[in-house]
Amino acid sequence: MVRTNFYFYIGIFWCLLFNPWVFAQIPEPRIAKLRLETSAAHSIICQAPSSTAFVSAIPANQYSQCTRFFGAPRQDRLKISEKREGFSLEHIRNASSLIHQGGSPLFQVTNTIPLFSDMLKAGIEMVYRDPFLSTNSIPSSTTQLGTQLVLRGSMKKMKYRAEYGYSGQNLGKALSVNPHDRVGGKFRWEWQLPFLTPKVELSRFVNNMNYDPTSNQTISTRQLYSLDWTIPDWPDVTLIYSQEEKDSFSRSEQSPSDATLMKRVTTRIGFEHPIGKGEWSSQYSTFQNKIHDHGMLEKIHTTLKGTLFTLPQIDISPSIGFTQQTNANQRSTQERLFAILGTTIRLSRNQVIQPSFEWTQNTTRRHLSISKTFSSKLEYSYHPSTHGYHISLMGQYVFNQNSQQQNNPQTYDISLFVRKDLHDLLDLPHQQKFISLKLSHNQHFNSSSFAAQGPGTNAMLLLTVTP
Repeated sequence: MVRTNFYFYIGIFWCLLFNPWVFAQIPEPRIAKLRLETSAAHSIICQAPSSTAFVSAIPANQYSQCTRFFGAPRQDRLKISEKREGFSLEHIRNASSLIHQGGSPLFQVTNTIPLFSDMLKAGIEMVYRDPFLSTNSIPSSTTQLGTQLVLRGSMKKMKYRAEYGYSGQNLGKALSVNPHDRVGGKFRWEWQLPFLTPKVELSRFVNNMNYDPTSNQTISTRQLYSLDWTIPDWPDVTLIYSQEEKDSFSRSEQSPSDATLMKRVTTRIGFEHPIGKGEWSSQYSTFQNKIHDHGMLEKIHTTLKGTLFTLPQIDISPSIGFTQQTNANQRSTQERLFAILGTTIRLSRNQVIQPSFEWTQNTTRRHLSISKTFSSKLEYSYHPSTHGYHISLMGQYVFNQNSQQQNNPQTYDISLFVRKDLHDLLDLPHQQKFISLKLSHNQHFNSSSFAAQGPGTNAMLLLTVTP
C-alpha cells in the first residue's frame, strides 16, 4: 500500500515537472531508451509568446507573473545522462568480487523547477541501473530503480532540503540514492549565523519493501542536532547530538521482534597552524535493546590526529586514540588503545611513497585477555602524465599477539598493480579502454612454532572496453 501510494504521487509529480515543451527537446534515441514520450499539445499558461498575435490573445501581466514565480522557460532543466560503471583490479583480492563491482549501465534523469525563486525549488531524481550480473534468475525492475522527490531552497543565510523516495537493492551508487530497498525521507536545515551555524537533520526509512523472507523489515528513525562555532584565529568547535531508533519486524509477527535505541554526544575541536593542522574528537554513546534487555552498553571514544607539514615534499600524519566499552549488567569492560603514524613522501609530481605504522592493544577486563597487533605498510605509486600508465606496489606486514595463546600469527602481503590506457592504441568510440594486471602474494605462519601455511598467489588480467 505504501509503494502504491508512492508511485501514484510520483506520477502526478512527474506530470507537473516534465512539461511537454521540455520533452520536445530530448533526442529521439534517449526518448526511446528511457521510454519518455512527448505530446504535441503545448501549455499556453506560462509559455513564452512567439508572435504578436499570440501576445494579444493573452493578458499582458500573465507571462510576467509566470516568469516571476516559476522562472523563465529553460530547455536545459531536464538533464538526462547515461554512464557505465567501471572495473578496477587495484583494491580487490579475487576475481569473484570483480564481477559484482561494475559494468552496469546507469540511466539518470533529473529536473528542477523554481516555485518561489530561490526560496523554494522542486525537483525529481530518477536512476535506473541495468545490472551487469544479477544474483536473481528473474530480477525485478523495482530493485533496479531509484526515485526521489526533492524540495529545497534558501533564504539569505538559511538553507533547507526535504527529500522522499524509494531505492531498490540492486541500484548501486548513483546520485544521492542509497541501495537499501527502502522507502523514506529526510529533512535537513541549517542557518549560517555570524560565528555560529545550527543544523538539524531528521529522517525515517522503512527497509525491505519487497518483503525478502530471509531478512526482517526495519523502521529506522534518526534525529541529529549540531552547532558549529567558527571564529577567526580560534579553533573550530562542533557539538553534535544524535538519536537513532530501529524497530525490526519479522514477516509472521506484527509486533517488533527487536527494538534498539542509540544516543551519541560528540565534540570536535579543529585547529590549523602554518606548520600543520589537527583535530581532537570525543564521543559518548549509549546502546540499549528494548526487547532483549542485556543492559545498557556505554562507550567512550576519543581521538587526536593531525598532519605536520615538515617539508614541502613530506607530510607526517600521527594519530592516537582510546576506546572504552562498558556493560554494567554483564560486568564487562573492553578497552582499545591505538597509535598510527602515516607519512606521505612526494618524490615528484608523478611518484608518491606512503609508509605507515599502526599499533593496537585490546583489553578485556572480564577474561583478563590482552591482544596486541602491530602492522607496517609501504605503498608506492607512479602515475605519469603521458602514456596512460598507472603502477602501484604495496607491501604489508602484520604481527598478532594474545596473552591467552602461545601462537603469534604473522602475515606478509605484497601486490603489484599495473594499468595501461588503450585510447592511443585502439581507435574505438568508447569511454573506457584499458588493460590492467594485478599480482598478489600472501604468507601466514606462527612465530612460536614456525609452522607456515600454504602461500596464496593470485594473478588477474583484465581488459576493459566500456561503451
